Amino acid sequence: MTLDTSEITDEHCVTIIEAVAKATNRMPTDLPPLQDAIDSDALDTLLNGRSSSVVVSFRYADTDVSVNRNRHDGIEVQVDGKTV
Repeated sequence: MTLDTSEITDEHCVTIIEAVAKATNRMPTDLPPLQDAIDSDALDTLLNGRSSSVVVSFRYADTDVSVNRNRHDGIEVQVDGKTV
């Protein structure tokens, strides 16, 4: 089964969902909507902004998620303190 991304317009959101699914040994489709945990438009604005680096942390699907973005390396997703 694949993740239906028809309603998710930001690739960063898909990356986060897939990372949490992998870290929790669940299918992406078994996770709640990311929009229930964080405003995806605000997340998109932060991650695509002009700042040289951004860190956003939030709870999602009973995990602690931290998304780090810098201009040179793209984004890194940590779930419960482990890089996925």
